[in-house]
Amino acid sequence: MSDAFLPGNGFDTYETQDKVLVSMDGTVDCGVVVRILQQQGFGVAGAVVQLAADQSAWAAAARQAAEALGIECIVLKAEALADQPAEVLGSGNDARFAALLTAADKLGIQYIATGHHARVELGSDGVHTVCPAVDAVLDESAALAALPQDTLARLLLPLGEFTAADVQEMAQDFKVNGTV
Repeated sequence: MSDAFLPGNGFDTYETQDKVLVSMDGTVDCGVVVRILQQQGFGVAGAVVQLAADQSAWAAAARQAAEALGIECIVLKAEALADQPAEVLGSGNDARFAALLTAADKLGIQYIATGHHARVELGSDGVHTVCPAVDAVLDESAALAALPQDTLARLLLPLGEFTAADVQEMAQDFKVNGTV
């Protein structure tokens, strides 16, 4: 890969003032997501979605990883959302997305991002579609297929454009280390 590794995937059209809230889990993949989005001109903040009280050590490790990346990070204690039915969450059946979107709204942040290996494409009909990742082995598109249009319209999935080898190379280039 060269220094200009980002394909013309539409992400490079965002304005520098746009902000994105990245779901942090302390992995190398999340660190690469942060660096890709920063390179694309986004202001990046992190959020750890804690769905159970016994996840506090994991949340602390993810927050530490965000600090190592030089971004602010909040812990969203979303235990109350964990047992909510899908129609209450409004974000498919995933409490993490509901928590991220609520926090992004409160912070005035337009976009959310995760380290999922999938892509979101906007069709000419204005409908957002979850598409498979470039790397079929890592593809997680099926896990996101039930997300509603309003969530997909705000969701950025930078890793879906890259292979596992590309992500590992970017991690080395960015000097990103996972802590979890």
